[in-house]
Amino acid sequence: MTSNQCIPWQGNLACLQQNGIVIKSRHSIENEHVFGPDSDYTTLAISGLNLLSDELTINEVKSNSLIDDLTLQACGYLIDEKAEWTINCNSDASVSISNGEVQSWDIEGEEMDKDFQSSIQSAWKAEMDAVSQGAFVSEQAYRSGADSRMNFASQQLGDIRIWPPREMIGDQRPEQSTPLSQSGTIESWTKLSAGGAPSEFSLRAPILDGIGTVFVRMDDGPCGVFLIADDDSGEPEIGDKVTFAVRRLYAQDGLIRYGLKAILS
Repeated sequence: MTSNQCIPWQGNLACLQQNGIVIKSRHSIENEHVFGPDSDYTTLAISGLNLLSDELTINEVKSNSLIDDLTLQACGYLIDEKAEWTINCNSDASVSISNGEVQSWDIEGEEMDKDFQSSIQSAWKAEMDAVSQGAFVSEQAYRSGADSRMNFASQQLGDIRIWPPREMIGDQRPEQSTPLSQSGTIESWTKLSAGGAPSEFSLRAPILDGIGTVFVRMDDGPCGVFLIADDDSGEPEIGDKVTFAVRRLYAQDGLIRYGLKAILS
């Protein structure tokens, strides 16, 4: 493993060290790192694990109570208290993942407006407690589709790659395949106005000045519509390449719902 290599990664700041990784929010207020508008310890942990997995094989981790275990498992990381790799959540909006001692590290962040950060966190809290006025997705339905939504679990039927998975295609049952690669090309895009966003986003959309979405053709073939990460300031263009990262989507029934969002390259 490369030691002390620090890079931007999936909208975060990542530092690979000898025994693991420290991944930190790139946002800060008065030199103190804070979470972005759709990130938390869970999204940081998955981002860090995905980067580590480029160099190592990690199947099991020892988790932390601040991490959503369902989301970790949906992304392919089993929870085991005897696992070699341990996730630790730090007070400076960072996560360390190590098989030994990992030192924290200091790095300058991008200054975030204090009022904006306070407003977006208050909106998330209110959203958690609100009654859905739009498309209700039960917790059972959310859990059953988690691996396709967060890890691009896919199927194969002959030469055709299928995502999201289906029980049957006509009278044929597709076979389970490997997850799709997490990259694709924008074929169209739009931005939901602050006043026109679905109820799941109605509290945060005015603060974010609307919600961006892209229609993406994946490198492996299937297409899908994805939200753009809330802290991505880039402008989408048809033909641009995108990658994906797990972020908060919305809250419903007291549960944060996670999924893949587009990161503009």
